[in-house]
Amino acid sequence: MKIADLTRDYFNSLAQELTAKIADMPALSKNVKVQRMVILFVVAVILSFLLTPEITFRPPHFKIGSIAPKDIKADRDFLVEDRISTEQKMWESVKGIKSVYDYDNALAAHLISTISSGFSKIRSSHANIETGHRTDLPSLFENKVFSEAVHEFEQAAGIKFSEPELKILIKENFSQDIAEKIVQILSAVYQNGHVVNSSLQPQDLSMGITIRNVKTQHEQDQEDLSNLLIPEQAQNLMQKESESILQGTRRDIRFVVLSLSRRLLQPNLTFNKNATVKKKQEILNTIKPVFFLVQKNEMIVREGQKISEIDKEKLAAFYRKNGQESLANLTVFLGLFLTVILLSLVLYFWRTRNWPRKKERNIVNSLFLGTIAIFSILVAKAGIFIGDAVNRAFPNLSIESCLYAIPFAAGAMLIAVLTNRNLALVMSIFVSFLVSFLFDYDIKMSLFCFLGSVAASYHVVSCRQRSAFFKAGLFLGLFNMSVILCFGLVFKDTLSLNLIANLAMGLVGGLISGILVAGLTPLFESIFQYTTDIKLLELANLNSPIFQRMMMEAPGTYNHSVVVASLVEAAAEAIGANPLLAKVSAYYHDIGKLKKPLYFIENQRNGDNKHDKLSPRMSGLVIISHVKDGCEIAQQAKLGKEIISIIREHHGTGLVGFFYGKAKKDKDPSISSLPESDFRYPGPKPQTKEAGLVLLGDVIEASSRALSNPTPSRIANLVRDRIEKIFMDGQLDECELTMRDLSKIAEIFIRILNGIFHQRIDYPGQHADREGALRKDTNGHIDSKSAEKSKN
Repeated sequence: MKIADLTRDYFNSLAQELTAKIADMPALSKNVKVQRMVILFVVAVILSFLLTPEITFRPPHFKIGSIAPKDIKADRDFLVEDRISTEQKMWESVKGIKSVYDYDNALAAHLISTISSGFSKIRSSHANIETGHRTDLPSLFENKVFSEAVHEFEQAAGIKFSEPELKILIKENFSQDIAEKIVQILSAVYQNGHVVNSSLQPQDLSMGITIRNVKTQHEQDQEDLSNLLIPEQAQNLMQKESESILQGTRRDIRFVVLSLSRRLLQPNLTFNKNATVKKKQEILNTIKPVFFLVQKNEMIVREGQKISEIDKEKLAAFYRKNGQESLANLTVFLGLFLTVILLSLVLYFWRTRNWPRKKERNIVNSLFLGTIAIFSILVAKAGIFIGDAVNRAFPNLSIESCLYAIPFAAGAMLIAVLTNRNLALVMSIFVSFLVSFLFDYDIKMSLFCFLGSVAASYHVVSCRQRSAFFKAGLFLGLFNMSVILCFGLVFKDTLSLNLIANLAMGLVGGLISGILVAGLTPLFESIFQYTTDIKLLELANLNSPIFQRMMMEAPGTYNHSVVVASLVEAAAEAIGANPLLAKVSAYYHDIGKLKKPLYFIENQRNGDNKHDKLSPRMSGLVIISHVKDGCEIAQQAKLGKEIISIIREHHGTGLVGFFYGKAKKDKDPSISSLPESDFRYPGPKPQTKEAGLVLLGDVIEASSRALSNPTPSRIANLVRDRIEKIFMDGQLDECELTMRDLSKIAEIFIRILNGIFHQRIDYPGQHADREGALRKDTNGHIDSKSAEKSKN
């Protein structure tokens, strides 16, 4: 596969993916105005950024150890923060802050209450269990009351009984004596001091801590930490107190009391990290940084000097924009942003008042115009940069001469080729106005940009060959030369070497514009799914595989499409529509019949009618489905959105009249009661002149084949009758065809059909054969009476 084909496929897939993502955004996809405003906002921001002179959002970046590229001297007095001194000051201020510990004075009482009440409740539930099941653990826990009492205690105390503990406690019936001994041990530990949740930091041991009551939030500094017990010390104290409390107690009782006491012991003094950090941060917020002064004309760094840490701090402060400069840059940016918005709105409303817009692709056009506007400004800025470089390389060639070589008109030419010359004119006004900001409001360059853009866009709009771009570029170059010559007369710069250089650069600028447009047109055509005349000419090749397939599988449809193409092309020229788009669309409008060619009368042979075996409803579905099948084939063949839209609209919401009438005459009530909507095409109705022409041409060409004696008067009556019926059915309500257009279309169709059905010598037997020939109605369906005559 060629590289160009691969590139086109990639951008097609990219465009489809972007379209799908936009469609998935419900807030935007339902409101076209919101979409357009979002596009305008984004484009305005980008253009304002590009046009704002010398805007910088961050200073140059210097690294410690790098070499200074030049001498940097202070042009004013400014202060530099001494970070080392500031950090030292902060450290000195926070190192005296004591750690905060939360004290829960109700914890011991809560544990004692929980143990006493919990043992009492379990003991009560245990006493109500039958005697034979009081020692059997599985049986005990099958008892709902006992099980709930045990679980309730475990949740309240924050522990879980082990199996040995449960066996001993059950054996002792959760005696009050065991509970009292546990309470005595815990009380002894809590009375001797506070239990801390972790080891104390060395800083805490030397400075003391701040104890905050969790209930009252009262804080108290405590420097004597001798009564604070870390977990290991608390366990040792518990062991010591238990020796006297459990003296004379059985071994198993001692085991369960010590085991539960160790696990029930909880710290009532907890380190509060957040409160400690907050106190330190409050102190840090009051600390002011330490500064030193760098005086005006003081050398910050010298060229070739290695940058130290203190040098880096000085440079950062020196390049940091002060408040006034930042405000000035923001003001310029904001002013340009509002200017772009206002100019866009003025041109938008001016265009909508003077030139009617098509109903489709408004968002695509807005996105395309925004892209071209950004592209045009980028090209202008790149041209300024390149012109400056060329001037440095060739000092005899002035910068002004180099600027005339900038391809200002490339954006307008792209718009004219891909959309229309009206949009190109609007964009020419827009870009030429913005260009003046890049040239210090020089009216000469703005006028040069505007005149060249308008002239080139009007010259390139009807190109149908690749070479037309180069011809348009040459025309633009000559036009640029004439504009530059006029400027020379106005500014009294005649017969000089500078004028000759300007003329040469103007010619070069035109040629560069043509080359740019020739190269970028396929790219934008693929990204935004536009269909140019050049692409239409490529699609109009009747030797392409799809037409070869149509000639073999559906020869009648092929012949019908060619005749329709001749009709609509001539009519499009008469009413000012796009004859090439109408012609190519007519070629492809019935490609959906390739999926079921023998179900359409023009492709049937030997009088074999496939619809004789189908119900009217099924026949109608088969006929209607060729529109959907055609759109699918067109998408696979990448014919473009304009042609696919015409394929979808070429029957509008018309009625499949023959099969609807056949259904109404059916004896089966379920068939005869079918609504008319079941036999109408899904639409939409034609939205453009070209789509309306294809609808009219399809209907009239198909109807003309049913004429038994196609005299000029019969053809004229047939054409006018069909157009009137289509108009009265409302199929042309949404396209731009006027009554005057319909009159011209009828005249063109009558003239061409008279040429097709001109008088011939009537050979013997020919008239009878012609009368018995198969016919189809306006929707491409079979005339059963003619079919029956053919069979007979």
